[in-house]
Amino acid sequence: MFDPFSVVETEEVAEPPEGLSESIQRADAATFWGFLAAVGLAQAGLFAASLGLMLGGFRGQWTLGGLLVGGGLVAMALAGGIVRWHRRR
Repeated sequence: MFDPFSVVETEEVAEPPEGLSESIQRADAATFWGFLAAVGLAQAGLFAASLGLMLGGFRGQWTLGGLLVGGGLVAMALAGGIVRWHRRR
């Protein structure tokens, strides 16, 4: 009988590069909080913009939908601004 797991090769667990844990520990608080802020703003912005477009397109509620799209675009622009600020730092 054919054993399908006989063809699967076992994966070797790769060791992380040397110094990775030290560089993670050296990351300063501004980098950490900037990353969290950018991720949170990008997630909220994408959610608000897509929800606003769906409210406007499917239900015709363009007043609320337009506000959500505008707020979502502002949040995504702020996330992009945080990323650009951090790259220049």
